[in-house]
Amino acid sequence: MSQINFQRIPGLIAVYRLENDKLVEVYKARPIKVDLDKLAKILKENMEIGSQEAKRLKLLDPFLGFAMIVDDIGITFVHDILIITDARGTNWDIVINEALRVGGQ
Repeated sequence: MSQINFQRIPGLIAVYRLENDKLVEVYKARPIKVDLDKLAKILKENMEIGSQEAKRLKLLDPFLGFAMIVDDIGITFVHDILIITDARGTNWDIVINEALRVGGQ
């Protein structure tokens, strides 16, 4: 896996990789309070829904991932990389480009 340029992502909180249905920590700038097993299940479920909808709408094939904001936390999941950021303090273009660059390797 090529390395994520952590210094390049403003507001970075943590990076995880989904491996065998488990989230494995790659980098953590500060602690997060979340059940990683539940989060992994939610991410996989959302990927499946997104993939089905993309095919149905004839938009994106293959469906690579998604980004969303929950409260003030930015969640970007592309391929098998999860990047958690401060939603207001990040640059979404950089986050998504880094996820695309290293994801799926």
